Amino acid sequence: MTKSSAFWPTKMYRTYSSILQCYPTKWKSPRLPLSTLAPTLFPFFRHTIANVRLAVVKTLDSFMAVPSLPRDWIAAPFLRLLFQNLIAEERSDIRDASLSAWRTALSVLAATPGWMEAVVTQQLILEWYAIMMTPIGIPIDPSTFYHPSVVADGDVAPERHNVDKNMLAQDISLITVEVTLKARVAAATALAYLIAFWPVTVRHNSITVSISVDDWNLQGGSMEDLFQPILSHYIESTSMLQKFLTAIISEEWAREHDANSPLSSPSLIEKSPLAQELSTKTLSWLQGNPPAAYHEMAFTLARIHTDSVALLQSFSTDCKLPISSIPFLGSEIDITGTKPRCFTVETAQTAVGTMYTRLKDSLGRTKKRELTVINEKRNKVVASIERYIEVKAQHDVRVSAAFAAAFVAFRSTPEKVSPVVKGIMNGIKVRAAMQGPFFSVL
Repeated sequence: MTKSSAFWPTKMYRTYSSILQCYPTKWKSPRLPLSTLAPTLFPFFRHTIANVRLAVVKTLDSFMAVPSLPRDWIAAPFLRLLFQNLIAEERSDIRDASLSAWRTALSVLAATPGWMEAVVTQQLILEWYAIMMTPIGIPIDPSTFYHPSVVADGDVAPERHNVDKNMLAQDISLITVEVTLKARVAAATALAYLIAFWPVTVRHNSITVSISVDDWNLQGGSMEDLFQPILSHYIESTSMLQKFLTAIISEEWAREHDANSPLSSPSLIEKSPLAQELSTKTLSWLQGNPPAAYHEMAFTLARIHTDSVALLQSFSTDCKLPISSIPFLGSEIDITGTKPRCFTVETAQTAVGTMYTRLKDSLGRTKKRELTVINEKRNKVVASIERYIEVKAQHDVRVSAAFAAAFVAFRSTPEKVSPVVKGIMNGIKVRAAMQGPFFSVL
C-alpha cells in the first residue's frame, strides 16, 4: 500500500467527523452503518459555508471509491442533490467535485443490472432536463428539488439561509450570465454521462440481458427509446441555449464513449441510431443558413417594437402631425420574419430609417426643439437594434461552434468540410477575441 493510499482514510474520517459535529449528539454513534451515516451528510450539500459543501461531496465520493463499503445509499436522493449542486452552485471547484462524484455514482449503478433503471426514473430525467433547459434570466422552478431534512425525531428544524436564492432566481444583476452558463454546461455534461452509462436491455433467445451502451451494436433498446425523444426535441428547439446544451450533451456523450472503448471499436454513430440522428442534424444546421432569430431574442424585439411605435407616434403627439400619417408597425412581433404584417427587426430598421426621415422632412424647418427630443429617442432605438443584431451574431457563432464540436466528436465525415471547419474556427476566434459572458465556456 502506498503512502497516499494509506493516508486517505484518515483524511476522509477527519472530514466526515468535522461535518458530523453539526448534528445532534444522539446521531454520532460510531456503531451506525455507512448506509445510515452517509445520508446524514445530505442536509449539508447546500450549507452556507462553501468548504462544508465541498467537503460533503468529496467525503461521499471517497466512500464510493472503496469497493468493500456498503453502497445501497447511492440512490435517487443522492443523485438529485449532486445535480442540484451542478445547477445551483456558483463555485467551480464544488461543481467539479459534484460532477466527479456523479460519474462515480453512475459507474457504480451501471455495474449492477437493473439498478440504474430502478434509481433513475423517466420522470426524474425529464425533471432534470426541464431544470437545465430553463431559459437564462427566467427563475428556475425549485418544486422538483430534493430538500433533505436535518431534523431528528422530536427536534425542531433549524432556520437556514437559502444559499441558492440568487442562482435559482436567475437575477443577472447578482449572478453573471457566465457563471450561470458554466453551471448549465456542467449539468449537460452530467446528463451526457447518464446516457453513456445507461444500460441497454435486449432480448436474446427469450432471455433479457443488460449490456452497456458501448457493447451495444444496432440491437435497439431502452436507451434509444428513453433519450431519443428528449434530445431530438431540444436540438430542433428555437432556443439558442437549448440547442447549445444539446450539442454539449452530444459531444460529451461521444467523448465518454470513445474514452471507454478500444481504439479498434466502431464509432458511436455506427452503434447508435440516436448518435447518427444527432450527427446528421448538427451537420445539416452547419451547412444551412442560421435562423432569423432565437427564442431568447423575443423579449428584446418586443421592447424594440414598443420603442419604435412610441418614436413614430411622437411626430403626432409632439409635432402635431395627423395620426393617419404615422405608419402602422404591426401589433404582433415575429422573430422568424415569416409572418406577414408582423413586426420584425427589419421593420424596426425601416422605422428608424425611411419612415423617420419621411416624417421629419414633412415638418420642414419647424419644430426644431421637438425634433431634438425625438432624435434622442431615435438614437436609443438604433442602439437597441444594433445590439439585437450583435447578439444574434453571437448566438449564431455559439451554436455553430457547439454543433461543429459535437459533429467532430461523433467522428463522422462530411462531404464538404468547410461548414464544420467554419464552426470550429468561429469558436476559436470568439474565445480569442471575446471576454464577455458565454464565450469563455466554449
